[in-house]
Amino acid sequence: MKHLFILNAFAGKKSSVDELKAKIEKLSLSGECIVETTKGRGDATRIVKEYISNTDDFVRVYACGGDGTANEAMTGMVGLSNCALGVVPVGTGNDFVKSFNYSMDDFRDLEKMTNGRTFTIDLLECQGNYAMNSISAGYDCAVAKLAQKIKRFPLMTGPAAYKVAVILCLFTKRKHSFKPFADDEEIKLPSGYKTQMMCVAANGKFYGGGFKATPLAQFQDGNIDFLSVPTVSLWQFAQLIVPFTKGEHIGHKKAQFITHKKCKKLQFKDEKNIDIGLDGEMYNLKDPVVTVIPQAFKVIIPENDR
Repeated sequence: MKHLFILNAFAGKKSSVDELKAKIEKLSLSGECIVETTKGRGDATRIVKEYISNTDDFVRVYACGGDGTANEAMTGMVGLSNCALGVVPVGTGNDFVKSFNYSMDDFRDLEKMTNGRTFTIDLLECQGNYAMNSISAGYDCAVAKLAQKIKRFPLMTGPAAYKVAVILCLFTKRKHSFKPFADDEEIKLPSGYKTQMMCVAANGKFYGGGFKATPLAQFQDGNIDFLSVPTVSLWQFAQLIVPFTKGEHIGHKKAQFITHKKCKKLQFKDEKNIDIGLDGEMYNLKDPVVTVIPQAFKVIIPENDR
């Protein structure tokens, strides 16, 4: 068995590469240990595919970064049976691991991760691209795109850029014209609403940096949890934030405009291309189709010493 650590030097508020390398050196591992640091987008995909494709050994991959790093590593592993992915959340969002009954520190504990068990989950697929946690469209994608631009400004860290983008997009990016179809049936807007604000196709419960948007989602149920929110007023949006964060919005008396259902296939249709976020990685696609692939991928769960 091999252990492959993928370190993202740009994840989180500051680089944790040196700290992670020191912790890895102290591990007592059976089998070969490889440590690689990414230098740009796509590196994690290339590295894991290269290592796993050229060995008959089972490879435990540890993606040390945010959800984007985990998504890149997973993309290089899809379809290969001799591997499993452990997510070590040292990024800014870290939504994927929040759906498990473990603390964030459990996933950051390299001893627990290297001694953890494997757990098979469903995957979401969209036009040859994959997501472990969620695929979204609308307002949150606009926020993510704008935050990437703001991060280039002096003194703008990732979290600060995201907060500024959230506010700016409330005034400029709340209205979207795409139409969602679940299992080929159009999900119509509630009475009185004219445009979509955002939609989520989920495998996990959390997205967007900690919002419990799809609290009924399960990693092994073979379904997409679909949630849509029409373009609401700023006052309605403000009232929605607390229940949305806690996962109490479905059926909430002040959120009757929210649609939730489980499905096997989801499509977004529009006259123009649509921005889609897959675990936070952005794509611009024409009428994207999302499907679920049951029991398709092995992840690593921390050793349970409780």
